[in-house]
Amino acid sequence: MSVKIKLIVVAILLLATRTSANAQRIALTSNLLEDALLAPNVGIDVIVADRQSLTFDVTFAPYTLSQKFHNKRMTFRAGYKYWLNQALYAHYIGVDAVASSSDVQIGKAGSRDEYIGLGIGYGYSFIIGKRLNLIPCVGIGVAYGKTYEGHDHMIKPGQGVEATATFGFKPILTRFGVTIQYVLR
Repeated sequence: MSVKIKLIVVAILLLATRTSANAQRIALTSNLLEDALLAPNVGIDVIVADRQSLTFDVTFAPYTLSQKFHNKRMTFRAGYKYWLNQALYAHYIGVDAVASSSDVQIGKAGSRDEYIGLGIGYGYSFIIGKRLNLIPCVGIGVAYGKTYEGHDHMIKPGQGVEATATFGFKPILTRFGVTIQYVLR
């Protein structure tokens, strides 16, 4: 089964997840570092217990800014966070599952890969307003997937260097950023 099909299955499962819509139990999120890299993203944290939350987010970047630069990425992330104090405040440790497909070109250098991964993470929620938090976070893990080597978008298919796919495990950042979080009340 291809990674794109797996991404669709994960998206359907995330949307099908039923949870209480109590406004005090939900926060909307966006990773500011991904926004700076022209990769819009949106996420949701759902409190499921006193110190536990589930998080779901998606990043989608369909951009071709010029012939020599484009950033085409889609990433789905689902995670579990255990908050050491209270849900959505202070320190947390977590587990993330990631599915991603990316195709990035800068000049003649290109990178293309598709993978699924699992990792652990840490973050700290700084309260900057009544409903607004800022959360620096990082997660590391391992992924399995394919990477295309010799990938160059300046060359049309069938002309010149052809990309060859290699499969295997690799270390990844499952979560990295500075997230802005708006807590709904």
